[in-house]
Amino acid sequence: MLNRWRASAASEVTPAMTFLIHETLMTLNTDDVFEFGLTEILRSPEQDDLFEAQAIVIRNATVTSKLKLTHLSEFSVALSFITYIGNKLRGIAKDELLEFDLNGLTFDQYIPLSKNLRKIWDE
Repeated sequence: MLNRWRASAASEVTPAMTFLIHETLMTLNTDDVFEFGLTEILRSPEQDDLFEAQAIVIRNATVTSKLKLTHLSEFSVALSFITYIGNKLRGIAKDELLEFDLNGLTFDQYIPLSKNLRKIWDE
């Protein structure tokens, strides 16, 4: 199910941008709220055999990071999103000493980067 999200005027997210994936994370040791999302995966206007989407990281209603993901399949775009967000959140937690509320999960359980898709599916 696609999800529409309205951004504040200060952010760079287009109002009513449609996200295929959208998640909100609170922090335990600050009042920061992080959101991350993957826009709809569409065919590239430049090359018909490629798919693309944007990965967006939002901190306190302001876009802090945007990355265009382009791959040969929709599945590859989604996997790249998971890797990008996993690395980004781990970096933020380490650099800024933030502790995310992952509902009792570790980062590897929440966004597993060290496992292949088969192992994740089997769990």
